[in-house]
Amino acid sequence: MRNKEDQNIIGILSVYHGYPSTDSVYLEFLYIDKRIQKQGFGQEVINQFIELIASLGYKEIRINVAVKNWPALKFWIKSGFNHASGIYGDHECSETTYANLELIKIL
Repeated sequence: MRNKEDQNIIGILSVYHGYPSTDSVYLEFLYIDKRIQKQGFGQEVINQFIELIASLGYKEIRINVAVKNWPALKFWIKSGFNHASGIYGDHECSETTYANLELIKIL
């Protein structure tokens, strides 16, 4: 991803299309440079991404978020990813365990 104003690289977005079904997109990875986080770039990217994916006829976008990553969970829920399809990982919560939540945005 590049900044519109100066074309500097500001992040990475990686997706699978057609997974887990042909009308789904799986957003595998989103990263915004730490130096410019919390300035609205992530929200702008996701809003444009959602618009593009919907215009291409896809019906849903799925993401996978670490349960312990509260800032990311808040970001994705604010972005409309409010359907949970599963929790994957360890069965107990501790400093050394992990679990991920798969969230879906229906388009």
